[in-house]
Amino acid sequence: MIRQTSSVACAFYLCGLVFFLVLTNCATPTPRQKIDSDAEFAATMSAGRAAFDQGLIEQAATLYLQALRRARIMDNPAAIGDAAYNLAACRIRQGQLENAKSLLAESKIEVLSSQGDITDIQLVEAKVARLQGHPEEALMLADQVLTSPGSYPTDNKRLQVYLLRGYIACDKDDATLALRELQKAQSISRLVSNPALQADISALAGRIHLIKNEPVLAAREFDSETRLLRKAKRYAEMARALQRSAEAYLSVGNYSLAADRFFRAARSTFAQGQNSVAMKLGHLALSAANRADDQSAITRVRSLLDEIETDAGQ
Repeated sequence: MIRQTSSVACAFYLCGLVFFLVLTNCATPTPRQKIDSDAEFAATMSAGRAAFDQGLIEQAATLYLQALRRARIMDNPAAIGDAAYNLAACRIRQGQLENAKSLLAESKIEVLSSQGDITDIQLVEAKVARLQGHPEEALMLADQVLTSPGSYPTDNKRLQVYLLRGYIACDKDDATLALRELQKAQSISRLVSNPALQADISALAGRIHLIKNEPVLAAREFDSETRLLRKAKRYAEMARALQRSAEAYLSVGNYSLAADRFFRAARSTFAQGQNSVAMKLGHLALSAANRADDQSAITRVRSLLDEIETDAGQ
């Protein structure tokens, strides 16, 4: 989601958001959007991007707020639009949706005033509306991506609109509508060379299979999602995909595969510094391994849990 200037239970509802935060990159500014050179603004934006990419959201938010203040001092609409948009990305990750909504509105006004492309902003506004429980507003905003002046959707963006519609349909347990949107996304996916977006397609397909009570097929889609996210180097999202796969396998009594997926999710999450989440996933892995009576899996899960406890100073 970050705009580039020149210078565990709620996982299914939020499915797609993290992909979107990473995938919705700003289109290259038009000449009329060009941001005047300012060393302080450029350095702060660059540092914010680096922090965001490393998952340091609090640090990124502080840096983007500094950049936004600098952009306002500069009275530069394009700079204000970029900084406000990026700060909104952080606020979404922090769960501060109302503040994100206000920042996106500011970003849209400024980008339009500099005759820039607002496609990304509208897509994120639609995502926020969905997360706030306003599906009709989200659908309206998604439609505007394809039709409104100032929006110039690429194949990548159109694909994301279809995926968003599919997720909203899944939120309503409407597998038929979700499948139609998935098919639209798949029809143009060959034009988009992006493994993370391909992963999002697998995630949506997995959700549809769950609605249709086809957990084994869902698990296979989540395994595909995992592989694609690994290829895209989206490791935080990859761990969540592993968890979804584990839960699907667990629901049909395939305890060996559930234990494997829970363990891998725990190991990756622990390596990312999320000890409490890793501990929960590790215990789920241990429970599944015990039910599978898989001594090898039990041993490696216990070893990981010991490592997590030691790291946490317990």
